[in-house]
Amino acid sequence: MASPARLIVLGSGSAVPRAERGTSCYLVDDGAGDVLLVDLGPGALQRAASAGYPLERISGVLLTHVHPDHCADLVHLLFALRSPSVPQRVPSLRVVGHPEVALLMSRLRNAWRGWLASPGEGHRVHVAGPGASFEFGSTRARAFDVEHHSSSLGWRLTLPDGFELAFSGDAIEGAQLADLGAHADLFVLEGAVPEARPFGRHLTPRRAARLARDCAARALLLTHFYPETDREDVAAAVSDTFSAAWALAADGQQISLRAPLPRDFAAPLSPR
Repeated sequence: MASPARLIVLGSGSAVPRAERGTSCYLVDDGAGDVLLVDLGPGALQRAASAGYPLERISGVLLTHVHPDHCADLVHLLFALRSPSVPQRVPSLRVVGHPEVALLMSRLRNAWRGWLASPGEGHRVHVAGPGASFEFGSTRARAFDVEHHSSSLGWRLTLPDGFELAFSGDAIEGAQLADLGAHADLFVLEGAVPEARPFGRHLTPRRAARLARDCAARALLLTHFYPETDREDVAAAVSDTFSAAWALAADGQQISLRAPLPRDFAAPLSPR
């Protein structure tokens, strides 16, 4: 019998180093044997191992864009795959992202000549564009165009039991972002910057909650918080706008993915 699917927040912060929030990374265990990482901010692989998911358990990596706080642990991944203690135990990982991800990986291998794994040495690289679809066992991942950076893609996962899980990465409002989250059972959406002083191509918590409401997401997990945002009353901004189930992401949070999610869906779970 398959285990319940779960989402583990490995990093809910931003590029600003903080003790309480790591850089972007989310782990999805589909309960049927496949484990995916969405983004690889610095330290992501160590946090996955600490959560009980060493490298040999990871089936694939989905990258939202090439900003360092979302992909810098690619260096750790490619270096680890060259270790004689790892390749024979690791399945052939698939790394999936925009064509700029493949270009970045090529440049990293050039910077550390001979030290980082090439395609076929424990991993494969798949280039994706909006509308592309990939199968990981019984889980399907679809790429969506989102507005933030030229390499940006949002990801929507359909788990073996039909649960729909959407990840925005970094993003601003747009029809594509609304399509990504439309009627999702859980929309993991950035609410990075403060209402009082928004900056960059990022959403504030209130704008994110409004977008989730308008696209009829069934539950919302806000994430990717800058320090200034954490100093605001984020909960009030969300509760005033989004009436369905919602939570604020925290590192180490574990969420059982069963539809419909209850109001207290982000309550801590016992580790496996």
